Amino acid sequence: MDPDFPVNTGVLQNGMRLAYIETGSGEPVTLWIHGMGSYSETFHHLFKAPDLAGRHIAPDMPGFGHSDHLPRVHTLNDYVEAVVGLMDALNIPRAIIAGHSFGGMVAGETVIRHPERVDGVLFVSSAGWFFPENAMAPTPYPWINRIGIWFTGMEFFGRRMMQALGVNPDTLSKADRRRFQWGWRHAYEMARMGRFYDSPRFADRVVASGRPLYAIHGSRDLLFPISRVKEAISDRFPLKIIEGAGHVPFYSHPNEFNRALADGFSHLGASPHNGSQ
Repeated sequence: MDPDFPVNTGVLQNGMRLAYIETGSGEPVTLWIHGMGSYSETFHHLFKAPDLAGRHIAPDMPGFGHSDHLPRVHTLNDYVEAVVGLMDALNIPRAIIAGHSFGGMVAGETVIRHPERVDGVLFVSSAGWFFPENAMAPTPYPWINRIGIWFTGMEFFGRRMMQALGVNPDTLSKADRRRFQWGWRHAYEMARMGRFYDSPRFADRVVASGRPLYAIHGSRDLLFPISRVKEAISDRFPLKIIEGAGHVPFYSHPNEFNRALADGFSHLGASPHNGSQ
């Protein structure tokens, strides 16, 4: 765990406890939603950027990291309500929602269902546009999936997985490799979800929300190929492509990603929608 970001706990109205880390203060407020097999500290390098303005909060989604999980399999709406519930618990009326991979899908569903709570959405290597390609398919048996998750979290398999996601493991510190491993092995919900979530007409519905949108995507993302992402978005909102990057561009191409991120925040902040209710 990163000592610079102690783990806090927010208690939702239903009693569920969500762990989260945060940095900064003031406006804008941005919630960062992690992807499958991950947790809040995925974003710890971003949170240390010296020019990061405003307040930034990254929760562990239900069933991941340090957070609670429901006694049943979570639905996509459960994650949406967890995001809004955490905003309520922290007295945040509105926020920008930034999501990586599956977290982008949650961010999109949040703006679809609660547009009045969202100032804008930042999609990073986002899911939702279509089902992921080249992904491991879970079995119907959670206990088998948990064994698989444990083994694929080992150093040998983990290095190859990182390479497939476009990250050279030799460029990561030992602490970063442990973060990836810990997040992967504590992805309780990933073991029992059965199949990946579906959000029909995802792109159409996020655009229909009327909120400002911005996407950042790697040109070599194997899970969500850029050609299909471009087709789904169809020039309806900005899409910044990071050349040579895979599925985790903020690790593989940090400088290019930070420039894209600054442009994204500028776009979201400049939108006239941000002053609407």
